[in-house]
Amino acid sequence: MTDPAFVELLTEVSKYLDQLSLEYAVTGSVASSLFGEPHNTQDIDICLHMTKLQAAHLDRILPPRFFRSQEALQEAVERCSMANLVDMKSGIKVDLSVPSSKPYFDLVLERRVPGPFREGGPEFWLVTPEDIILMKLLWRKDTRSQKQWDNALSVVHSMGMRLDWEYMRSWGDQLSIGEDLQRLMREAGI
Repeated sequence: MTDPAFVELLTEVSKYLDQLSLEYAVTGSVASSLFGEPHNTQDIDICLHMTKLQAAHLDRILPPRFFRSQEALQEAVERCSMANLVDMKSGIKVDLSVPSSKPYFDLVLERRVPGPFREGGPEFWLVTPEDIILMKLLWRKDTRSQKQWDNALSVVHSMGMRLDWEYMRSWGDQLSIGEDLQRLMREAGI
């Protein structure tokens, strides 16, 4: 994922998240493209811990470039859901997801890693390759989306045995996606 518009937008958004000391990580198709095979995406997904006060501060400090709803930011915190920022410059949407306080999602943000979009480029907090696989399988759980499956499979193909399979098996069982993880491993030849 080296699209200059995405890199510039993420640099700008992360500046404000860092300014508020928000714990965040890039996830979704952007992360799976970095760890797996590059593919097109229409948006940037970011999971983060945020309080209502931090949401209000974020709304206040974001420049007019970003179309957003203060109410949606507050609701994302209250309901552990998502709020959108739309970059008026590029038209790219940034989905800010506030996960529930469940052990797995807390661990995802604890395990995040810094990573560049390209060699020598700016670094951002990313979910780990293991967590992007698990999250893709979780998102796929209800929808049976082929896109989520293909994204997870591309990370497995790229990372193979460098992945922490013990970690993924443990959480796969706890998250009720163990069968899908086993199928993913078989399909990848692991």
